[in-house]
Amino acid sequence: MPPALAQSLLLSLVLVQLARPDPNPSAATITQTYHLARLLQANTTELLTTYLSAQGSPFSDPGFSAPGLRWAGVPVATLPFLAWRTMGDAERLARSYGAYAAFDAFLQLVWDDQAELCPDCAELLAQLGSARARARGLLANLASIMAAMGIPAPPAADLLTSEASGVGAFEKKCRGYVVCREYHSWVDRTVRDFTLLKAKYPP
Repeated sequence: MPPALAQSLLLSLVLVQLARPDPNPSAATITQTYHLARLLQANTTELLTTYLSAQGSPFSDPGFSAPGLRWAGVPVATLPFLAWRTMGDAERLARSYGAYAAFDAFLQLVWDDQAELCPDCAELLAQLGSARARARGLLANLASIMAAMGIPAPPAADLLTSEASGVGAFEKKCRGYVVCREYHSWVDRTVRDFTLLKAKYPP
């Protein structure tokens, strides 16, 4: 191969390497988190169905839905498409981190409520326990990704106090419904978030 051609090919390879984005040390964890969130989609659907069936009327009535029902402190996943699509990586990850940190506390609270209201609902209690463990798994993955990308984790928010248990039975059922519903919505949002991130940072 003529020296001039060899130099030209070498220069081309160098330029190609320079044009590539820097490898992300968290790329493998991003892909892992995407697959975990996909798995959790089915789990959160099952949790919501099991929760509603255990609460009695009106929650267990066919077609029950109360999309306007909210509870203070429970993270809401819904936001306009353009706002979500144009969100930067740091904000996307920080919001997810804050949401799953909140669900860590709220899922424990719902477990406590249901252990009191429905102590014989072994399946529901097991699913709530698993949901909290999986939320903590997502939280750990998010913390790892953010640390690798140099993104500071948001400060922990103390959303619950001991007074949180001092509400009536119906209010506890409403709160549990909102927690299970929004946890499901956040897992769906996490799948969408990480579909974008894993395309941007392939392993």
